[in-house]
Amino acid sequence: MHELYGMGGELMIRFDLDSFEAVTQQLMAAESEREICEIAMSGVSSVFDVPLGALWLYDSDASELQLAASTERADEVFDRPVTYRPGNSLSWEAFEQDDVRTYSELDDERSQYNENSPVSSEIILPLAEYGVINIGSLTPATFDDETVRLARMYATHVQAALQKAEREHDLRVQRDRMEQLIGVVSHDLRNPLHVVEGRLELVRETGDLSHLDDAAEGVARMKSLIDDLLTLAKKGYAVEDRTTISLDTIVERTWEMARTADATLKIEGSAPVFGDQNRLKQVFENLFRNAADHAGDDVTVWVGPLVGDGAAERDSANERGEGRVTGFYVADDGPGIPADKLNDVLSVDAFSGSNNGLGLSIVAQITDAHGWDISVSESRAGGARFEVTDGTKPVSPFHSW
Repeated sequence: MHELYGMGGELMIRFDLDSFEAVTQQLMAAESEREICEIAMSGVSSVFDVPLGALWLYDSDASELQLAASTERADEVFDRPVTYRPGNSLSWEAFEQDDVRTYSELDDERSQYNENSPVSSEIILPLAEYGVINIGSLTPATFDDETVRLARMYATHVQAALQKAEREHDLRVQRDRMEQLIGVVSHDLRNPLHVVEGRLELVRETGDLSHLDDAAEGVARMKSLIDDLLTLAKKGYAVEDRTTISLDTIVERTWEMARTADATLKIEGSAPVFGDQNRLKQVFENLFRNAADHAGDDVTVWVGPLVGDGAAERDSANERGEGRVTGFYVADDGPGIPADKLNDVLSVDAFSGSNNGLGLSIVAQITDAHGWDISVSESRAGGARFEVTDGTKPVSPFHSW
């Protein structure tokens, strides 16, 4: 056990090596970001014998450090979560410069987030690209070189656990994606291929060229499946640079590209959407094509923002009530989706042996990668209604929460 006795009545800080080893073992056994963050914070009091600790994870899309976990005492002292952004705090400076910072008297620091903070002393530990850990006390304390060295070790183990969990997560995603690809290639591509083979054989036997129409449909089906497979294989969960675009703008642009023949688009209002525009176009394009495939070329498609709880569909933009925009919907007047299929229609497994392809599965994966929720229900015209809403999933460096 390392002990530091402060001068002038300052806090005595202890570093308990036994507790440190126990926390290290728990960290390396953890499987998710959330578990790692909670373990790291639960160990602060026993390892450092200080009451305050918090861990922030970096969200590259929002360019900010978001609070992921904290000690019980920190939750009591601070009544709301703190978010760090460029230039607004000492923690951001430490993260940006990847430099451990120690402060024995925070009152002397003008760059701190809250000049009236009750925290008196603090050590800030960057976690490379993952975020920062803050450990502090409500009374003055001094951090000697040995304390800083051991604190660095603590942060290094947390960082290593995050790296390990990220690698394992990426491997799981790749494995799941490969299993999806294998399943579709081994089953779904064989069906249209058999159709093509059968019709060509009939042409050879009978000379009736009308069978070529069915063969052409089989080829088109395979082409569509291959396009979906390439999207799934190349992109998967990837969401790149996010920007804000108006709902009506991206819908109109996508509608022009989608092969919707004589379908009718009705935009029922607009709202800002923050996301990867290329992936969002895939979402709308796949939903538009899904409507045309099931409802016919003359399908009517409604798109609009969800306001408040989004429970009621509106017939026009003017009828939308006031409230917070929570997402958007895409609805059609097609035959709808059977009630017993609503829960699994967005699953890859639901498409095996069907004529739907992977379009809706790709929609589900893209929305999930944005941290959004997607659901399907019956539209006001009896067709399908897809709702994409602000998700309960945190947008984090990787999706393991």
